[in-house]
Amino acid sequence: MGTNALVPGFEMGIRDMKPGGRRRIIIPPELGPPVGPSTFFSSKQFEVFDVELLSIQNCERRTIIGFYSDVTCS
Repeated sequence: MGTNALVPGFEMGIRDMKPGGRRRIIIPPELGPPVGPSTFFSSKQFEVFDVELLSIQNCERRTIIGFYSDVTCS
């Protein structure tokens, strides 16, 4: 979270979840994935996710010379 790796609406939807929690997340178009000819998402499309949070891990993104290389989790 907080690395711009997730769709903004999805990140907002899971932010305060705890392990074992379940939630339906409905993401409006303005908080959804990028749209355009290179994607299959529509600018008028809502995204719906049924989520169960199994666990939380601490992860960090490693940077090499200004570029993201990978994410490591413990």
